Amino acid sequence: MTMQSLLDGLSRLQQRHALLLFIALGALLFAVDAQRRHPAAPMPPGIVAADPVDAARWLEDEVLYREAVARGLGEGDLIVRRRLVQKMRMLLEAGVEVAEPDTATLDAWIDAHASRYGGFERISFEQVFLSRGRNEARMAAAAQALGERLRSTTAPDLAALSDPHPGGNRFDGASAREVERLFGSAFAQQLGELPVGDWQGPLPTALGLYFVRVHDRRTQAPDHAAVRERALRDYLLEQRRIATELAVADLKARYGLAP
Repeated sequence: MTMQSLLDGLSRLQQRHALLLFIALGALLFAVDAQRRHPAAPMPPGIVAADPVDAARWLEDEVLYREAVARGLGEGDLIVRRRLVQKMRMLLEAGVEVAEPDTATLDAWIDAHASRYGGFERISFEQVFLSRGRNEARMAAAAQALGERLRSTTAPDLAALSDPHPGGNRFDGASAREVERLFGSAFAQQLGELPVGDWQGPLPTALGLYFVRVHDRRTQAPDHAAVRERALRDYLLEQRRIATELAVADLKARYGLAP
């Protein structure tokens, strides 16, 4: 092949795939410059070959990203800060290894959380309801005000504070089935795990928010075999959460902060 034929071939290739060659050359020059000056985010593999328009957009975004970092535009930006915190926490969680518990450990976990896995036979409680239909425009403010009122009043007038609810405000010895019928299964599960004696909430449901004070609860023994898979999942999630918090504490210590 002569030099002239090679040049003619390159010319024809340029005419047919001008945009593709331009993007590929730009990516090459950009990568060389990035390697020399900054660590680069790699271009997704195959993006040039797959879609030249996507490749051009990626190059443009990378240029804008680098210029924004150089100008310090991310500093003081709450959204950027939250995103970086989220990514760092996810990185810590990904690095955590949690061993599966043996049978005795998992059985002890189930017994320690009997109300979660066994539910309750009977429960006595009070509730105050905030309807989404009546309070949607000011739900957050209404919930905050109601919570403060309930926790600061010895004997609040529940009927006056609550939006109308078909079940009323007080329940004495209600069964799990009755609670599920009136409030839903998710609410009944939360109710089985709440501490006794103090106002708790708001508990969200499709209809609205609830504040609840449990007076008495009789739990039933969990069926270990039936709940083992769910309990294992909960156990591993909790151990991962604990390990992640320890990793965060180590980072805080590196910055001279108390754990």
